[in-house]
Amino acid sequence: MSIANAVSLSRVPLLFICVGLLFVPGPAAKLVDLPLLVVLFLMDWFDGYVARLKDEVTDLGSVLDIAIDRTVENVLWVAFLYRGLVGFWVPAVFLTRSFVVDAVRGFALTRGQSAFGMMASPLGKLLVASRLMRGLYGAVKMGAFLALTAALAATEARWPSGPMLSAVAQGLVVAAVALNVIRGIPVVVESRRLFRGLGRPGVR
Repeated sequence: MSIANAVSLSRVPLLFICVGLLFVPGPAAKLVDLPLLVVLFLMDWFDGYVARLKDEVTDLGSVLDIAIDRTVENVLWVAFLYRGLVGFWVPAVFLTRSFVVDAVRGFALTRGQSAFGMMASPLGKLLVASRLMRGLYGAVKMGAFLALTAALAATEARWPSGPMLSAVAQGLVVAAVALNVIRGIPVVVESRRLFRGLGRPGVR
């Protein structure tokens, strides 16, 4: 168990603390939740930083990092669905994309290709593997979750800023869904080369 992997795994209990606070009545719990959500997402950056710093970058670490990311985002989307802040279509899109893309990446791993290393085209590398797009996607998701939490607090407290926060939150949710789909399409498209030859005699 490397330090980087331990950091990744420690996000799970923090995730459920954040989710639990969403269901505590009153705005105070949501205001406490806001900085915890920031920490939850910054830990995703920190585990990668530690892995590179200590030369602990491995296929296991990459798979674990992606699995924890999926857990965090999907559990949060379901929680906000339950609280009535997002429609069913939002977690449905994220869950579908997660299962399809991660299945492809799991197969790629059996062919010696890492989750990001499997991207061959310049556009695929930019949209999926580049730190720019990964950082943008993470920032938009974090912004959406923070805005949804703040909107929930404002609604419960009946603050005048409630409608504005709700509008900002919904805009960020749509942006997060769009980036989720845009970054998933190249993975599926470029996976075709991994399946070439499958089904022919002697090829598995």
